[in-house]
Amino acid sequence: MEMTDQIKILQTQILKKLKSIGGNTILVTSANPYEGKTFTSINLGVSIAKEFDRTVLIIDADLRKPTKKHTAFSTEFFSLNVEKGLADYLMGEVEIPDILINPGIAKLTLIPGGRPVVNAPELLNSLRMEEMMVEIKSRYSSDRLVIVDGPAILPFPDATILSRYVDGVLPVVEVERTSKEDLKKMMDRLNGTRVLGTVLNKNRG
Repeated sequence: MEMTDQIKILQTQILKKLKSIGGNTILVTSANPYEGKTFTSINLGVSIAKEFDRTVLIIDADLRKPTKKHTAFSTEFFSLNVEKGLADYLMGEVEIPDILINPGIAKLTLIPGGRPVVNAPELLNSLRMEEMMVEIKSRYSSDRLVIVDGPAILPFPDATILSRYVDGVLPVVEVERTSKEDLKKMMDRLNGTRVLGTVLNKNRG
C-alpha cells in the first residue's frame, strides 16, 4: 500500500511538471545498477496508463549484455516472449512498428531492449536513435507519456546520451544502498539536464 501511494504521488508530480514545460518524455535512471529504476519505470507507467487519460510507452534502453541479475523488463515483469527490440531497430534490422508490444494492459505499449549488445553507446548516440525519439515525441505529443528506462548513469555513458532525447530525468535513489558520494556524482553528471525530482526507493532487491 505504501508503494502504491508513493507511485500515485509521483505520477501526479511528474505529469504536472511535464505539463508545465510542454513535455512528454522522461528518462528514469539511477547512480548504480539494481537500485530500483526499472521497478519505478514499470510501476509509474502502468499506474498512469490505468488512472489517467494518457497512453504510455515504456522503452527499455538498457541494451548491454545482461548480468545474472538483469533481464529484459518485458520478460521479467510482463512474461512476454520477445525476440526483437530497440537494439535490433537501431541496427537497422526492424522498424518501429515491428517492436511495439501491447502487454495486455489498456493504453500501455512497450519497446523491449532486444538483443544485448556490446556497442550500446554507439547505437544510442546514432542518428537512428535520435530520429526515433523525435518521431515518438512529436507523433504522440498531446496524449502520450514516454518513459525511457535507461541504465545506471555512473558506470556507463548510456544514460547521459539518453538524457539529450528527453524532456526531463527522474533519478532513483535506494535507501541504504546509494551512497552520498554516488548521489553527488549522479547529480553532477545530470548537471545541465532538467531533473524532475528524485524517487526514494526503500525496497531492497
